Amino acid sequence: MTGIFRPAFKNTYLPLETPPLAKKADFVKRLIQEVKPRYPLPAAPKEGLSLMEQGAVLVLMRHLTQAQAEASVEALRDGIGDWNEARVCQVQELAPFIKTSSRKKGMELLNSRAPAARALKDYLQDVFQQTHGLDLEHFREDGTDISKLMEDFEVLDLPSIAYLFWFAREGEMPSHLGLLKLLDRLGLIPRTTSASKGRASMEALLPKKEHLSFVLAIHEVFGHWADEEDPSYVTHELLRTLPYGQKAFDDREASIRREKIAAEKEAAREAIAAKKKAELEAKELEKVRKRQEAAASKVRKAREKMQRIAARKVAAEDKKKAVLQKIADQKKAAADKKVAEAKAKKVAAKKAIEDKKKAAVKKVADKKAAVKKAAEDKKTAVKKAAESKKAAGKKAADQKKAAVKKAADQKKAAVAKKTPVKKQPVAKKAPAKKAPAKKAPAKKAPAKKPATKKAQAKKPVAKKAAAKKAPAKKAAAKKKPVAKKKAAKKATRKR
Repeated sequence: MTGIFRPAFKNTYLPLETPPLAKKADFVKRLIQEVKPRYPLPAAPKEGLSLMEQGAVLVLMRHLTQAQAEASVEALRDGIGDWNEARVCQVQELAPFIKTSSRKKGMELLNSRAPAARALKDYLQDVFQQTHGLDLEHFREDGTDISKLMEDFEVLDLPSIAYLFWFAREGEMPSHLGLLKLLDRLGLIPRTTSASKGRASMEALLPKKEHLSFVLAIHEVFGHWADEEDPSYVTHELLRTLPYGQKAFDDREASIRREKIAAEKEAAREAIAAKKKAELEAKELEKVRKRQEAAASKVRKAREKMQRIAARKVAAEDKKKAVLQKIADQKKAAADKKVAEAKAKKVAAKKAIEDKKKAAVKKVADKKAAVKKAAEDKKTAVKKAAESKKAAGKKAADQKKAAVKKAADQKKAAVAKKTPVKKQPVAKKAPAKKAPAKKAPAKKAPAKKPATKKAQAKKPVAKKAAAKKAPAKKAAAKKKPVAKKKAAKKATRKR
């Protein structure tokens, strides 16, 4: 048990029944066998250790064996030398002095020893706070109030304190008011408030060799009798064989039932209250909701009204803007039309000038083309005339040659037949007469002479360049045949 112990017994309570002495001895024997301290205690105290050091062994035995705990206390005493220094040390500084059988090394070893070192440090601090020093030798003094010690210490439980007291007083059973009241209610000793009388009554219950076992067992029961969750009379069925233990158990069960019923009633009341509260909250929420809806509706209507007013203003502004925009568009359209007309007029004037220029350019080009074509036609006509003259001369020569050959052939034939040669009629000489008619193109021969002159003039480049400088004369020369042709056409039409 840790924490301050407070007895839970009333002076007015009387034992229900006092068992006979034989039954008391049998109960005590069974108590020693069935009830053991929650923390291990040494079978016998180690010699050479003070009461405070023996208490340190008891605390360390919660984590170590008795031998390891005793060796650890001796190592700390020899290593640090001052228990007050050990009290103010850090846990990691105390851990190296803890003796264990662990094979771990380094930080793992220190961490495994840390719980024991921490428990030892808490014990030293507890002793210092309760005694204002680190000495428990006052346990040995007569008149020591063991109940006061049990109330003050927090780290040592009641069996451990009783063990130290028994060791300090050399086997004297601790006797204090709380324990005497418990034994009285259990019917094991007669009612008394005297520590010596109570001790004598306890010693009469069993042999001296079993005194320590009884002290540890009864203090284990005493220390946890008033626990809320797990009291001694619930944990140990043996205690319920006595009227006081059974009554305490029944009272606890009845109290638990009452508490359960009270809790159920309280839960029902809380449920009803919660339901009513929920209904009230629901009603209140409904009222709040309705108020909020009314406020929201009012705000919405006001907003809609403002929106309608704003919409009318916007519509009026839009209408005004539309009218102004229409006027501006009309003005802009008129200005654009005027600009477009001016631009079109300017473009038309520019186009007319360009068309006039193009017509003049085309007229000059057509004139040049006509002159060029006339020159080419004249050249072609001269060439055709020369070719026709050449063809006529060749034809006349061929006819003459044929006539000569024919005459020769006839002469040969006549000589061969020895017949007189008949002269050809004059009519057969018509081709010869026609020759002058065919020679008519010869009159055009002089026109060819310039061509021959041109052919001769082709050799020197300078003369050709000079000839090109007088296109006007050529144009005049070319135009004359055209006039002659027109006259000839008119003549034909008159005919």
